[in-house]
This record gives sequence, C-alpha cells and structure tokens, in this order.
Amino acid sequence: MLGYYGLIQLAILMLLSLLNSAYFFLATAKFGLMQWLAFNACSLSIIAYLACFICFQITRKDLVLAIALLPQYYYGTMGLFVVSWDAANLVPQITHIIITLNVIWIIFLLLKGSKYESLGKGLLIGVLLFVPLFAIIQNYSQAHMAEFMELLQKAGY
Repeated sequence: MLGYYGLIQLAILMLLSLLNSAYFFLATAKFGLMQWLAFNACSLSIIAYLACFICFQITRKDLVLAIALLPQYYYGTMGLFVVSWDAANLVPQITHIIITLNVIWIIFLLLKGSKYESLGKGLLIGVLLFVPLFAIIQNYSQAHMAEFMELLQKAGY
C-alpha cells in the first residue's frame, strides 16, 4: 500500500512541475503549445506519465506504468547531466529529480512485485511509441533553436 501512495505523491509533484512549466513557457515566455512541448520535452514526458498513471488507476495493469519509463528516464534523469546546475536552471533540475525519483519508484515497485513481464512489455511499448517521437522533437528543436532563443530573450531570460 505504501508503494501506491508514493505513486500518488510523485504524480502530484509532477503535475505541479508541469503546471509551473506551462505557466513559464506559455504565459511568461509566450511560447506556443507545440514550441513548449518541443523545447521542454520534460513536460511531454510528464504528460505521458500522467496519462499512463490515470490508465493504471482505471485498469490496475502494471504494464501501463512501465510504458512511460523511457521518456521519463531520457528527459528527466538524463536532464540531470545535460542541463547545467546554475541558479537559472534550479527549477528544471528539481523537476528532473522528481522525474528520476518516479522512475526509481516505479522500477522498485515492479521488481519488488516480480512484475518482470509488465516491466519488459511496458519498456518495449515505450520504445516503439517514444523513440520516433524523440527524433521528431530533437529535429524540430535543432531546426528552431534561433526561434527558441529569441523567445527567451523577449521574455527577459
């Protein structure tokens, strides 16, 4: 039962991080929705997780939780190493920590419950769904980096 409450608490923290990101990028920096999701792909990974978490709440199938592990690891955990640790990136790094804690917690729960099949199938589905999306996001971000920097400068960042 403790594992279930941990999932809820982490989902709430990730929802708050998502709302904070949405406020910054959409309201403050005046990004469009697609620009926000492309330039802050952590938000997209949080949305994917929250959708999977809601499906898990409805179906109680562990496999659904494992589907969103790959984007969380790729954008959340890897973000800890790619994004600089300075004052300007403190909030994003806190979000990366929350996402990483969620990845660890889900893997722990699945392994503790011997849900190896759910973990394997969920990861496979995650690879098939998200790897092509990663390529699209990276191509878009690289092609529009000047636009991204211009929007941030207009917002005073």
